[in-house]
Amino acid sequence: MPALEPQYLALLKQALAARFVPFLPPLLGNANPTDQAAKQLSRAFSAFALHKLLDITPQVAAASVVDDFNDKGIDAIHYHAPSETLYLLQTKLKESEQFKQEDALPFCEGIRLLLKQDFTAFNGNVLNRKADIEGALDACSHIKLVVPYTGDGVSQTARDALQALLDDEDLDEERLAKQVEYYTATEIARDLLAEQAYQPVHTDIALQKHAKVESPRATYYGVARLADLVGLHQMHGKALYERNIRYFLGSSKSDVNKAIKTTLHDAPADFFYLNNGVTAVCDLIEPKAKKNGVKRFKVRGLSIINGAQTVASAAEFVRQHPGKSIDDAKVMLTLIRASRDGQFGKSVTKARNHQNPVQTANFASLDENQERLRQEIAHLSFDYHYRPEALATGTKAITLDEALRALASQQNDPRYAVWLKSEPVRLANPDSADYQALFTAALPGVTLVNAVLCHRAIRTLVVDYEQKAPARSQERLIYRHGVHVITAVMMKRLRNRIGAAAVIDPAVTPALISQPLDQLRQQAFDVGQQRLIVEGPLAYFRNQGNVAAFLADLMETHFALGADPAIAPLRNIQNAADAYPRKRLIDYLSNRAPQL
Repeated sequence: MPALEPQYLALLKQALAARFVPFLPPLLGNANPTDQAAKQLSRAFSAFALHKLLDITPQVAAASVVDDFNDKGIDAIHYHAPSETLYLLQTKLKESEQFKQEDALPFCEGIRLLLKQDFTAFNGNVLNRKADIEGALDACSHIKLVVPYTGDGVSQTARDALQALLDDEDLDEERLAKQVEYYTATEIARDLLAEQAYQPVHTDIALQKHAKVESPRATYYGVARLADLVGLHQMHGKALYERNIRYFLGSSKSDVNKAIKTTLHDAPADFFYLNNGVTAVCDLIEPKAKKNGVKRFKVRGLSIINGAQTVASAAEFVRQHPGKSIDDAKVMLTLIRASRDGQFGKSVTKARNHQNPVQTANFASLDENQERLRQEIAHLSFDYHYRPEALATGTKAITLDEALRALASQQNDPRYAVWLKSEPVRLANPDSADYQALFTAALPGVTLVNAVLCHRAIRTLVVDYEQKAPARSQERLIYRHGVHVITAVMMKRLRNRIGAAAVIDPAVTPALISQPLDQLRQQAFDVGQQRLIVEGPLAYFRNQGNVAAFLADLMETHFALGADPAIAPLRNIQNAADAYPRKRLIDYLSNRAPQL
């Protein structure tokens, strides 16, 4: 079992400090402030585990913590009345350490004492709750041991020690569950992400003149009141479109959306005839009663995959015209049963999205990796908009286009600098290898945020260089058309900062890179004067061979590697089997970028 990844450990500690530490019982010891802070996080981890496992409030979970000096290995004691279960926890908040025998043995000792109701050796946190604990021991029907940990597993000797306790007939305690529950890194990461997930939409749908298609997929279609769908939009917001490729684009950016609002204003009864309809997928569709010609359906996991602009435009119209009724507006609604985990729903989404113009990049929203990144990034107080929408503005907003450009600028492969210049759309195709190399399953959300923040700072300065260069000069054109090459070199010097487990301070980056980037700017101009003899900068920086040669020269100069004896032989290696031009040379230089 792998340990909790650094980015998730950072998110966990952030959550513990903000939401659980304030409600913990006071520490009994007088440790120094640094040790106290670490101890408080360790104690709060017990509360976090209880909160997630039992769906209790952080306050109630924190009040169950007894972790302190002389806790006899028991970190939390909680009686869950609905299940009549007494939970006993020992937790381990360590980056990589296993839960070991030396952790298990005190836990076993404490449990033995607790089951005997021998409280003399316990600390004040346990003694203060003595009456409650005695009452729980008397009332409970089950006693369960839980071991939450962030490290890379539980040692076999620890498992053996715990199992020996559970199998000990001398305890004479049949309520003790015979299996320890382990709360691992996998569950911790899952639960952290779930905090930022959109909740599934469970609701009732009413259809007139409905019909059913039995196979190959259970599908119902009929006439729905547009006002009913607007009500779902008002109640659930973005969650209603979770499996769509876009959110609301706004009526100002779409002639179709403007026309929708015009029809609702002038002729709502004609809406049914002028609109292509709405398609939704559901995890479950259950037919219910039919009354007055209206059939009701109970649906779970509802998501509108085509028609988001119809429903959201109508909702905007209702908000802007509160006195105007849309009760006469009807729309054809198709409900398809398709699991969110299957490929079929994604295929339907792709096939049905043609009413508003659709770009290849829109289909990146069907990449489940993008939703994971959004959830991670939300924990960092940033908004990642991987679906196109009207509200993706502000310094805390990160768009898919920004993410693509920042991640592409980090790559060793010089072709990415060319593609950003001449063919950026290929990077946004989720089915392409170029996209998949950027958005890997292992990409942490914090890395994406840091890459974007660094990319923004670099681009701002390079654009300023261009604007200050003489008009119509070669220097200005080198900065304009070579911006992706210059950015790629500087991003390589920021890899350590980009790869940190915490978000960098965007206010610090400009001062950090100002001097080296100014030096890089001059070096790029110098290399340009040497190489741009026949071609102009626009044509030059669209050529993969040119960019690979330019990038190699610029990195060798800027990284001060001119005296490196390994470079000359690498310059002579040209292997057609390599993934990209001058791969060995480019990789060698990239990996030797001095870090800022």
